[in-house]
Amino acid sequence: MTAIFKPEGPLFRATEHAGGPWSPDMLQGSATTALMTREVERLAENSGFAVRRLTFDLWRPAGLRAFGLETDMLRDGRKAKTIQVRLTDGETEIGRCTALLTAQGNESPADPFSKNSVSDAPPESGTPPPAFAQKWSRYFQNVSVRLIEGALEKPGPAAAWMRLDVPMVEGETNTPLLQAVQAADFASGVGQIVDMREWTFINPEISLYFFRPPKGEWILIRSRTRAGANGAGLTMATLSDRKGAFAEVLQAMTFERREAQAQAS
Repeated sequence: MTAIFKPEGPLFRATEHAGGPWSPDMLQGSATTALMTREVERLAENSGFAVRRLTFDLWRPAGLRAFGLETDMLRDGRKAKTIQVRLTDGETEIGRCTALLTAQGNESPADPFSKNSVSDAPPESGTPPPAFAQKWSRYFQNVSVRLIEGALEKPGPAAAWMRLDVPMVEGETNTPLLQAVQAADFASGVGQIVDMREWTFINPEISLYFFRPPKGEWILIRSRTRAGANGAGLTMATLSDRKGAFAEVLQAMTFERREAQAQAS
């Protein structure tokens, strides 16, 4: 069976389908963040708490190797818990997720100030990206994409439905939370604002803020990016399912001209 990771005792070995855009031998960010989320979700279900925030720091490139997960409870409160999950390659820490979980209430107040949003077009009405864009990475070739606004191959804000079509971990079903996290990593690509023949950009971190649990397989990313000073930028995205918005995403961006990058190397 095609899968992104295969269990190997207590470890998870990345398959060739985990390859990212910079090198087929290096993991897609979606793979690393989703694998850490799998552990957060397990702990959240055991506690009965809701996942409210996920912040990922991606420190080092990760090859197609076997990875371990180490978990610490940083705060174990009655109303809020903070969990830390570390992704390791042997003794080397590749990345880290800090998760905020909160106790679930019985009801929520009405919000008289929120505007009624127009329902988004469903994924069935969207169009797939050009074949060359779908080949962006080995991982991305396993993701169904349906654009309802903008285009992946052109700069500017865009909105795209996404669904990972293979198991993140062999033998398991992808949960809506895993689908949301793996899709969120594409926010900077969906809302990119530069000519990528002239500029590169990276996001060494990503944060997701949830105000309700996601539902279903398809996740809509509505993304936009702002460029600031000294190569800095910020990608902001709203994640929705068929019932509407459920989370906001922030990614700190770093831009660099390809000429400057070549001189630096």
